[in-house]
Amino acid sequence: MRLYDEIAQSEGFSAFAGARALFLPMRAVYLEGVKALGDFAPEKVVVCFPHCLVAVEGEELSIAKYLDGDLCIVGKPRSLSVLDGGRE
Repeated sequence: MRLYDEIAQSEGFSAFAGARALFLPMRAVYLEGVKALGDFAPEKVVVCFPHCLVAVEGEELSIAKYLDGDLCIVGKPRSLSVLDGGRE
């Protein structure tokens, strides 16, 4: 995707190493480059990437797809945040 490549270049990165996110408030969150799932509850999903953890918070969250590093969380996501070393 050209937009991701332009952002990476402007920030001085050669690549995002496959980690990307698309956040559609109150609909879904799509993540690429996922290494594992951490905690999972209908209100919060913790996702493990190679260099960070990401928390998706909302209501009625469920996993619609998780295959080959691609993850789709559906429900009513309200926020997406990066956790510092597993601690907020």
